[in-house]
Amino acid sequence: MATTVIGAGYAGVMAANRLAASGESVTLVTPHPWFVERIRLHALASGARHTARVDLRELLHPEVDLVLGTVHRIEDGRLALGSGGEIGYETLLYAVGSGAGAPGSDGVHTVSSEAGAMALREALIAWPEAPVTVVGAGLTGVELAGVLREAGRSVRLLTDRSPARRAAREHLSALERAGVETQVQHWAWDETDGRTEGNRPIVVAATGFRVPSLATASGLPTDPHGRLLVDEHLEVPGRPGILGAGDAVQIAAPGYRHLRPACATALPMGAHAADVILDRARGRTPRAFQLGYVLQCVDLGGGRGHVQAVHPDDRERPYAIRGRAGGLLKEAVCRMTLRWLAREAHRPGSYRWVAGPAQAEDAA
Repeated sequence: MATTVIGAGYAGVMAANRLAASGESVTLVTPHPWFVERIRLHALASGARHTARVDLRELLHPEVDLVLGTVHRIEDGRLALGSGGEIGYETLLYAVGSGAGAPGSDGVHTVSSEAGAMALREALIAWPEAPVTVVGAGLTGVELAGVLREAGRSVRLLTDRSPARRAAREHLSALERAGVETQVQHWAWDETDGRTEGNRPIVVAATGFRVPSLATASGLPTDPHGRLLVDEHLEVPGRPGILGAGDAVQIAAPGYRHLRPACATALPMGAHAADVILDRARGRTPRAFQLGYVLQCVDLGGGRGHVQAVHPDDRERPYAIRGRAGGLLKEAVCRMTLRWLAREAHRPGSYRWVAGPAQAEDAA
């Protein structure tokens, strides 16, 4: 059965490799011939890395048909491209990922895409003395604040509420020790009018993500945020042959509220979607998707990190690895993501993940 994958992020590349290495015909549609390591974008913006790109051909199975283009609309059995062309499909995997969740002000930067990270990098170069205000103390905001402070910038990190998780409080404490000013304060977006001059800050929004409107525009079922709705098998109810994986998907079934936007979620979802496609093609009944977490890894800048052990449902365990050791482990995990993707192109099924909360409790 021929499968078309939209999106060459963590979920899309994993699925394409797992399918192609299993002997299936795969077409991968993506705007660019490179993979972007989103987990490196904060470092790209700060100047700590010169690129976050990896040539897709270094990761992809050689039999994957790579089509460069942007899907404008999904129709029954075909994809309408922004160029005016069309691509037919038998089975479709929707893995378009996510982008910035910031307001649409010209004065607000983001690091949720390569283009956004590069625009911030250029602003930092153009205004070397300007302070930086990072709005949002989630993992993206924390990592950006850390690398910018390490690069010598004056950084203020704003959050609209005191963090509830112990690990998040430790992140802020570590940043404060490094010289980042942290404040619990609501940011009024109209304070930014697109100009950086004098002592006005460069403002970066790290307040969440939003997904492309492709699913909604195509008449597919979506949640209020525009995420494609799928069942426990990652299939779209009522639309045979369409599956979803990654940030742009919401599983509309009980037991999945613990899932967080992360490559630690996208990789297993992409692999499982491929397994469902293979099972359907071979007349087998697919299993429901399950995922349990092990770690939450954060780069705090300067080679320091915080790696928090978690239960399968993402609740914190009472121990973590901090400082230089945490930084080394965080870097090792980042490097492993590319190895997992590339290995799947040669050893289908080699990528595995932890059982979901219910299974983990039953096995205990």
